[in-house]
Amino acid sequence: MTKRSIVTIIILSLITCGIYAIYWTYVTANELNAKDNTEAPLTNYIVAFLLGIITCGIYMIYWNYKFYVKADKALGTDSWIVNFILSILGLEIVSMALVQDSINKA
Repeated sequence: MTKRSIVTIIILSLITCGIYAIYWTYVTANELNAKDNTEAPLTNYIVAFLLGIITCGIYMIYWNYKFYVKADKALGTDSWIVNFILSILGLEIVSMALVQDSINKA
Protein backbone atom coordinates (compact mmCIF):
# COMPACT_ATOMS: atom_id res chain seq x y z
CA MET A 1 0.00 0.00 0.00
CA THR A 2 1.28 3.43 -0.89
CA LYS A 3 2.40 5.81 1.82
CA ARG A 4 1.04 9.31 1.30
CA SER A 5 1.28 12.51 3.30
CA ILE A 6 -1.89 13.09 5.31
CA VAL A 7 -1.46 16.86 5.10
CA THR A 8 -1.15 16.65 1.31
CA ILE A 9 -4.32 14.54 1.09
CA ILE A 10 -6.28 17.07 3.13
CA ILE A 11 -4.93 20.13 1.28
CA LEU A 12 -5.44 18.63 -2.19
CA SER A 13 -8.95 17.48 -1.27
CA LEU A 14 -9.86 20.99 -0.15
CA ILE A 15 -8.19 22.77 -3.09
CA THR A 16 -9.81 20.49 -5.69
CA CYS A 17 -13.23 20.62 -3.99
CA GLY A 18 -13.21 16.89 -3.32
CA ILE A 19 -11.92 15.60 -6.65
CA TYR A 20 -8.66 14.42 -5.06
CA ALA A 21 -10.71 12.66 -2.34
CA ILE A 22 -12.51 10.69 -5.06
CA TYR A 23 -9.15 9.80 -6.65
CA TRP A 24 -7.66 8.80 -3.27
CA THR A 25 -10.64 6.59 -2.46
CA TYR A 26 -10.51 4.95 -5.91
CA VAL A 27 -6.78 4.19 -5.66
CA THR A 28 -6.95 3.05 -2.03
CA ALA A 29 -9.90 0.75 -2.73
CA ASN A 30 -7.97 -0.84 -5.60
CA GLU A 31 -4.94 -1.33 -3.33
CA LEU A 32 -7.14 -2.90 -0.65
CA ASN A 33 -8.64 -5.28 -3.21
CA ALA A 34 -5.16 -6.27 -4.34
CA LYS A 35 -3.87 -6.75 -0.78
CA ASP A 36 -6.84 -8.62 0.71
CA ASN A 37 -8.26 -11.09 -1.80
CA THR A 38 -9.68 -13.51 0.80
CA GLU A 39 -13.21 -12.18 0.37
CA ALA A 40 -15.22 -10.51 -2.36
CA PRO A 41 -13.53 -7.39 -3.73
CA LEU A 42 -15.04 -3.96 -3.28
CA THR A 43 -17.14 -2.64 -6.12
CA ASN A 44 -15.21 -0.28 -8.36
CA TYR A 45 -15.46 3.16 -6.77
CA ILE A 46 -16.62 4.88 -9.94
CA VAL A 47 -19.50 2.39 -10.27
CA ALA A 48 -20.27 2.77 -6.55
CA PHE A 49 -20.24 6.56 -6.91
CA LEU A 50 -22.71 6.42 -9.81
CA LEU A 51 -24.93 3.96 -7.93
CA GLY A 52 -24.77 6.34 -4.99
CA ILE A 53 -26.13 9.13 -7.17
CA ILE A 54 -28.94 6.90 -8.45
CA THR A 55 -29.89 5.69 -4.94
CA CYS A 56 -29.64 9.15 -3.33
CA GLY A 57 -26.51 8.19 -1.41
CA ILE A 58 -27.76 4.95 0.15
CA TYR A 59 -25.38 2.74 -1.83
CA MET A 60 -22.43 4.94 -0.87
CA ILE A 61 -23.22 4.44 2.81
CA TYR A 62 -23.11 0.68 2.26
CA TRP A 63 -19.94 0.95 0.16
CA ASN A 64 -18.21 3.08 2.82
CA TYR A 65 -19.08 0.45 5.43
CA LYS A 66 -17.53 -2.30 3.25
CA PHE A 67 -14.49 -0.08 2.53
CA TYR A 68 -13.72 0.58 6.20
CA VAL A 69 -14.24 -3.05 7.22
CA LYS A 70 -11.92 -4.20 4.42
CA ALA A 71 -9.33 -1.57 5.38
CA ASP A 72 -9.38 -2.79 8.99
CA LYS A 73 -8.92 -6.42 7.94
CA ALA A 74 -6.09 -5.57 5.53
CA LEU A 75 -4.29 -3.24 7.94
CA GLY A 76 -4.93 -5.10 11.19
CA THR A 77 -6.72 -2.19 12.85
CA ASP A 78 -10.08 -1.92 14.57
CA SER A 79 -11.39 1.54 13.76
CA TRP A 80 -14.04 0.93 11.12
CA ILE A 81 -16.86 2.09 13.40
CA VAL A 82 -15.24 5.47 14.04
CA ASN A 83 -14.43 5.97 10.34
CA PHE A 84 -17.92 4.90 9.27
CA ILE A 85 -19.64 7.26 11.72
CA LEU A 86 -17.37 10.13 10.65
CA SER A 87 -18.24 9.51 7.01
CA ILE A 88 -21.98 9.45 7.78
CA LEU A 89 -21.61 12.77 9.62
CA GLY A 90 -19.96 14.34 6.58
CA LEU A 91 -16.42 14.24 7.95
CA GLU A 92 -15.08 11.97 5.23
CA ILE A 93 -11.83 13.93 5.09
CA VAL A 94 -11.10 12.98 8.71
CA SER A 95 -11.80 9.31 7.97
CA MET A 96 -9.48 9.50 4.97
CA ALA A 97 -6.74 10.89 7.18
CA LEU A 98 -7.24 8.12 9.75
CA VAL A 99 -7.15 5.38 7.12
CA GLN A 100 -4.05 6.88 5.49
CA ASP A 101 -2.39 7.08 8.90
CA SER A 102 -3.06 3.35 9.38
CA ILE A 103 -1.67 2.65 5.90
CA ASN A 104 1.46 4.68 6.67
CA LYS A 105 2.00 2.78 9.93
CA ALA A 106 1.48 -0.66 8.35
